[in-house]
Amino acid sequence: MDQATISILVQAAGLAIIAWIQKVADAKMDEARADTERKRQTEAEWRDSIDHRLDDIEGKQNRSIGIQATQIRSDIVHKCHRYLDDLGKASTEEKESLHDEHEQYSQFCDDLDLENNFIDNLVERVMALPER
Repeated sequence: MDQATISILVQAAGLAIIAWIQKVADAKMDEARADTERKRQTEAEWRDSIDHRLDDIEGKQNRSIGIQATQIRSDIVHKCHRYLDDLGKASTEEKESLHDEHEQYSQFCDDLDLENNFIDNLVERVMALPER
């Protein structure tokens, strides 16, 4: 073989080695991208599961708060109707207790942006009752 042919063969071998190295590097790069994508997908699924659990907790909390508001409102209404309809009067201690409960309930409603005007009116009517 002459020197030109050998030179061409060496160049071809060099190019083949370079192509093989590039192919290996591309495969490693593709695998790294695939790993990154799997990690992103796993993290996205984890975030979605956390969001779902937080939504579930928030729903339970909202239902619990609603129940608490209903119970407190029911207690105040029951007391007011007892004083207004049954007795027609209330002791100082009963008024103070009702007033304190109403203040707590009003703050609770303010915190939750709930309206409680009819409760306010009932409590005002009880406060105007004569002492017993």
